[in-house]
Amino acid sequence: MSNRFRPPPLALFYASPDADHARALAAARDQGFAEGHAQGLVDGHGSGLAEGIAETRTAVQAELEALREICAKREAEGAVADALRRLLAGREADIAALEGAVRELAAVALRTLFPTLLDAAAGTEIARLLADTLADRAPEALTLRAHPGTLVAVAAETTGRHDERIVLAPDPGMPPGTADVTWTGGGLTFDPAALLLRITTALAPAPEPTAMPSQAADTPVPSSSPPETSP
Repeated sequence: MSNRFRPPPLALFYASPDADHARALAAARDQGFAEGHAQGLVDGHGSGLAEGIAETRTAVQAELEALREICAKREAEGAVADALRRLLAGREADIAALEGAVRELAAVALRTLFPTLLDAAAGTEIARLLADTLADRAPEALTLRAHPGTLVAVAAETTGRHDERIVLAPDPGMPPGTADVTWTGGGLTFDPAALLLRITTALAPAPEPTAMPSQAADTPVPSSSPPETSP
């Protein structure tokens, strides 16, 4: 046997005062939950942000301290390096000045003592030069031209072994200690003054380097092509 469908009473489809109150309570509850959730998010975000900022500040502060120490160390090293450079520059200047003074003193001493050394050694040096030249130019005759006092000193060094190929030519106008040895078609000179000049020049301080002038722009450049010829 089948049961017939019975629709619910129509009164059930109308809202009652209790239903409106329930809906109002539900809406208030949902709104309060949403507001509480939003406030919780804001509070959580603020708390996390503050905590992150504090941790970051702590980490950055440590890095800043390490960086300050490194900068201070580098500044100290730079100051020490500058002081060393200034010290070395000063020492180089002192060494250069001392070297210049020593060179000047040596040049002055050499100029002072050179005449005495020349008087003692000129005869020996010229006699040795004559002996070497005689051996190289044999059997040619040689002419020795020098100051009479120089010839006396040379003769004292060659006593007992005078070579007939040597012709002595006294010349009072020549400086003492200087001698010319000549032969047919040639000759050589013993010049102590030139030797002294070379030595004192070598002892003199080196000149400061100067910049070479650049070649002018209008200087003609030689052409590598052959000149044209007319027929």
